[in-house]
Amino acid sequence: MFLGGRGPAWGLAALVLSAGWALLAAWQWGEYSREKQIWMSNWEGQGQAILSAIVGGIRGHRRMGQFFLGQVEGMLEEIASLPEVQAVGIVALGGSLELTAGKPFRRPLSEVSSGISWSEIGLLVSRQFSLELEPPGPIGRGPRRGEGRGPRWWQGSSGSSGEQGEEGLASQVRTIQPGEYLAVLLLSRETFDLQCRRALHTRAGIVGLGGLLLGASAVAVLAVWERERIRASRRVLEVQLRHQESLAAAATGLAHETRNPLNIIRMRVQSLVDSLPEGQGQALTPILEECDRLTTRINQFLAFARPPEQHVDTVDCEVLLEELRTVLEPDLQEKQLSLSWEICPAHRWIQADRELLRQVLFNLLGNAIAFSPPREEVKVCILPERKKAWRIEVLDRGPGVPEAHRDYVFRPYFSTRPGGVGLGLAIVARICEVCGWKAGYRSRAEGGACFYIVGPYERAKGEDSAGR
Repeated sequence: MFLGGRGPAWGLAALVLSAGWALLAAWQWGEYSREKQIWMSNWEGQGQAILSAIVGGIRGHRRMGQFFLGQVEGMLEEIASLPEVQAVGIVALGGSLELTAGKPFRRPLSEVSSGISWSEIGLLVSRQFSLELEPPGPIGRGPRRGEGRGPRWWQGSSGSSGEQGEEGLASQVRTIQPGEYLAVLLLSRETFDLQCRRALHTRAGIVGLGGLLLGASAVAVLAVWERERIRASRRVLEVQLRHQESLAAAATGLAHETRNPLNIIRMRVQSLVDSLPEGQGQALTPILEECDRLTTRINQFLAFARPPEQHVDTVDCEVLLEELRTVLEPDLQEKQLSLSWEICPAHRWIQADRELLRQVLFNLLGNAIAFSPPREEVKVCILPERKKAWRIEVLDRGPGVPEAHRDYVFRPYFSTRPGGVGLGLAIVARICEVCGWKAGYRSRAEGGACFYIVGPYERAKGEDSAGR
């Protein structure tokens, strides 16, 4: 249905379809990128919110009690147990204190800079904060009146024993000193990546479905256009067929009305020539020749005007060429030409209409004889064109067809031969069109012309017996 002659329409449809599909894909990619950016912002906001909770929890413990570190470690463990948290930690900048929970960090926390960064592992969020701690009061009681809050961590209940208890207890408890700290949080990106994949698959599905809908719409539009084009072509062909039938009927009537008087004139002239003494009837010979020439022209015109009908059968090409050589022998002897052929054994028998193939070869051989110089060779080659096609070439040593005339040699009434009507090759092209063959011309590398026809190959009945 959708074959030759539709290239521009299909090319334009493909261009519009590709442009529409590209716009749809660009739009969906933009939507996906926007959604991904929103998810990244939400994920980063979640990480910063968790860090703010950690820093707020640490700063909420104003006094440095003996359970302060345990409370911080417990808070980190609690945060590390959240589903999306991989690891959390606090490190003193310029100090040796480092508290972590969850999975181990891949690098020391002291090398992490404050900020937000994405990696294949996940989202790393870090925040620097200052910590100003209040020292605790004496153990078991509040500060006494008039007593300042000194730099010591612990105070005993009495005298020197209190001082000794304070020194021993302070040596056993880790402490957090005032200063700059860095809180680090590593969030897993598994959920984030899952969201991205689902969104990407959804957008890809929209693009694919949109492409299918666009393609189906384009095919439907082109199918309607093609149907209307075929209808229009059919109407044109019907008009041409009716015109051709009218032309053939008119040509047949004209030929009938012309050939009958010509036959009567020729018979009377021939009788007159036969009745005259030898040598006196030569003056009437041109009349006989003109009658024969007009009869030939009328037959050519009829062959061109009347649509040929096919009757496909098995044709023995070698026998057919022998018949043609016998028919064309007078023309060959007149110019002292030789006729030879080469036939591929696999293509000696072909499926074709014998009379139409004979007419084509007769016209091509007649054209080759007319243009061949004296004492040269006219050659016919039958060979395979492709796996399922045959090719028949008629070669001569004539001047060939000039470059400017090659597009017109198969047109009706175009001829470069003096006295030629220009219907011989036109009849060849017409028969080839009806039979599904292809007629063409090429120049011979060694000089001369080569007219050829190409037809589809079908295994003939005689081929099996020839092979045996």
